[in-house]
Amino acid sequence: MKGGGRAVKVVSLLYPLITVGLVFAVWAVAAYAVDLPIVLPTIGETFRGLGELLASADFYAAAGGTLLRTLIGFAISLILALALALPAAFFKPVEKLLAPLVLISRAVPTMSVILLCLLWVSNRILPVVVSVFIVFPVLYTTILNAVQGVDEKLKQMSRIYNVPRARTAVKLYIPQSMPSILSGVQSTLGLMVKLIIAAEVMSNTARSIGQSMSLAQMYLETDVLIAYTLVAIVLSAALEGIVALIKKYALRWNCADNI
Repeated sequence: MKGGGRAVKVVSLLYPLITVGLVFAVWAVAAYAVDLPIVLPTIGETFRGLGELLASADFYAAAGGTLLRTLIGFAISLILALALALPAAFFKPVEKLLAPLVLISRAVPTMSVILLCLLWVSNRILPVVVSVFIVFPVLYTTILNAVQGVDEKLKQMSRIYNVPRARTAVKLYIPQSMPSILSGVQSTLGLMVKLIIAAEVMSNTARSIGQSMSLAQMYLETDVLIAYTLVAIVLSAALEGIVALIKKYALRWNCADNI
């Protein structure tokens, strides 16, 4: 059984490698067919550009700035979502009051938010403002559904046995809702990175991946543009991977045993 389990794990690890290999194979063939680095540089040219970026202090300033904005935007979105979703989950009037606002914020096109923010806020904070406006309703809905989706029978048991509210929250609501919330957090982090970079491009935010990508496009440095794209992918994957580890190792409560 142990040998079979290891084989399954090895095979599961091979799938992403196969996918990446296929992407690089298509890239190599396409670059050879186009034979025009300005349009599509080769893999070697792109990784040479990436190597030059990694040797530059400006790269770390840009990547650090984007990462910081991502974390700030996400923290604000999460705190705001928790502050509003938790009362809404337990009090219907609050949920009904917030429902139209959440619906509107979800429906507004991302580009409309960016363009309006270009008129209303400083370029320095614009990416954070845009990301919060777009991500907050997603997190709010995720948290609301997770808390309201707690097993009704377990909630009834806690009431029947007069379990204190604090203990019910710690032993029932948190373990039951946290996996769904973390799944939402994991998916929204990738969205957050994309929103931050898109807003940085539009606002020309200093010391950012978005500004660096915009300059690379302006000067027809396609290899640098793709290199920064790879960096953004790695950044997004790393953030989602951290949440995945938290979800896997830190949340193993059993509600039935804890109450």
